[in-house]
Amino acid sequence: MYFLAFIFLLPGVAIAQNLVLIGGNLKDDNAGIWTMMVEKAGGPGIANIGVVLASPNNDTEGAKAVDNFVRIYGAKAASIISLAKADSASQEVAERVRSYTGIFLVDDSEKSNLVNVLRPSGVDSLVLKAIKSVLSNGGMVAGNSAIMGNSVVIHSGDSMNALVQGTKYEESLSGKRFPLAYCKYGGLGFLNNYVLDSHFSDKGHEMRLIRTLLDSRDLPDIGTPKGLGVDENTALVISNPLSKPVGKVITAEVSLSGVFFVDVSTVPAESSSKATYEKIPFSFFTVNDTIDLTSGEVTYASWKIPIAGEEWFEDAIPSSDIFSAETPSEWRQTNRRLIDCKEVNVTCTSLSSVLPRFQVFFDRLEAVGFGADIPNDPKKTYVASYRNMLATIKPLKA
Repeated sequence: MYFLAFIFLLPGVAIAQNLVLIGGNLKDDNAGIWTMMVEKAGGPGIANIGVVLASPNNDTEGAKAVDNFVRIYGAKAASIISLAKADSASQEVAERVRSYTGIFLVDDSEKSNLVNVLRPSGVDSLVLKAIKSVLSNGGMVAGNSAIMGNSVVIHSGDSMNALVQGTKYEESLSGKRFPLAYCKYGGLGFLNNYVLDSHFSDKGHEMRLIRTLLDSRDLPDIGTPKGLGVDENTALVISNPLSKPVGKVITAEVSLSGVFFVDVSTVPAESSSKATYEKIPFSFFTVNDTIDLTSGEVTYASWKIPIAGEEWFEDAIPSSDIFSAETPSEWRQTNRRLIDCKEVNVTCTSLSSVLPRFQVFFDRLEAVGFGADIPNDPKKTYVASYRNMLATIKPLKA
């Protein structure tokens, strides 16, 4: 302990920061993510984690997180900080926050108001500043990925509304559709230069992230063309998010989930429902892949091998509901098959009952894929990662 204290006092010695972006719906038995949070907060028997919530509706989830951290995953201590009962401008609460080695933010970006509580009108509260000090001093901060960046926060919306109306909507499309809306003040500010989203493949959020980037990329200070989407029960664990961020994908023990990356720098923005979006480059990374979020360099898990020349399937399988918010993971499954087949492209459509209809053309000609069976899995579940897949989206004539 004295040696560690001495190290922290040495000038010029970098202190690693640890940010955990969770894609929502984290399961109690996801040992990989829970264990990683405890380790990054100091390790078993040392970690002291503050569980922050802003709504009494999250009391049950907060209590469950405390139990998981201490009883199941070995943290020394964990306790709740309820901002539903305390002021985020309180010096006393801020000092309490600084005493923790890790912070777990209980929030689902579309159901809670943690951003408004911690950062009212786009200004950091004392408690948020304290949370950032935990991170900058080498601690761990974890929470729903959608609220954790400095760029715009997506509050609501599905891919079809995003595609047709962008953020300049007047009313929602018919059926179970919700208009796209985002907060221009930005999120909590733990990671720069990315719009972040959660529940990603599971709720078909691909086009809503792309459209948000197109509509917000020119905003002063927080605009960016780059986005990350994290699947449910999945995390992107980022080391040094405030300086040289490098993220590693952590999933459940056997899972096809991962992290979606997109850069719309080269894509023209149009607000018309008749707009065509040409060659949007996107990537998808799965368990144990690492991504340098500054340079874009990717290191695939050591047990994965190049897919090129070893494709398993003969043909791709098109989706007739590629932007589905009801059927999970249509976009992910379609491209997982495409990268591992002998065809080089596939054409999909949006659901025929929703007007207007769209065609989505996926092209893997310039893509690079890596994949393998998950180690130690008796069922030999195969996972695939890829980068630089291309999507072209255009309306179909009635």
